[in-house]
Amino acid sequence: MRIETDEEKDQTIDLNNEMISLNQKKNKLILLLSVILLSACDSDTMYHSFLHVSKEGWKKSDTLTFKAPITDSLATYRISVEVRNRIDYPYRNLCLFISHNTQDSTVFVTDTIQYSLADESGKWLGTGVGNLYQSACSYTFIAPKRSGNLTFKLSHGMMDNVLIGINDVGIEIKRKK
Repeated sequence: MRIETDEEKDQTIDLNNEMISLNQKKNKLILLLSVILLSACDSDTMYHSFLHVSKEGWKKSDTLTFKAPITDSLATYRISVEVRNRIDYPYRNLCLFISHNTQDSTVFVTDTIQYSLADESGKWLGTGVGNLYQSACSYTFIAPKRSGNLTFKLSHGMMDNVLIGINDVGIEIKRKK
């Protein structure tokens, strides 16, 4: 029969403590992810999607197209545009052209919006850390006269032919309460 030394007992205790600590961290991570996923579920959100912009920049000729399925033509929806910009974006604002066919499937209406990404002192608006920030701009309310796929086309209206610093652009459609 072999008797364990004090040093071997200490190593065994340390290993057990590390295993317990690792399991506690794993459980905390699972809990945190569950809370995030459950809070992200929003029954009023009908559509939410982002499109990535090339690292080389967003060309003036590049149009981002979103096709949003709408099943309830009697409801009113709030449309928001979301932008993820990097800190190398050279301006405070972003001019966007938004075309949509919410009233007629073949006729597109185009609006222009000015989107503020930074305040007067250059501090980025929205949320983010490091070199990436996300902000949302409520665009409009729509009451489509038809159900089916609504198309939203976004392009930038800045003077630059290739606009740097924009990472992703998204559309969110929520049912108005």
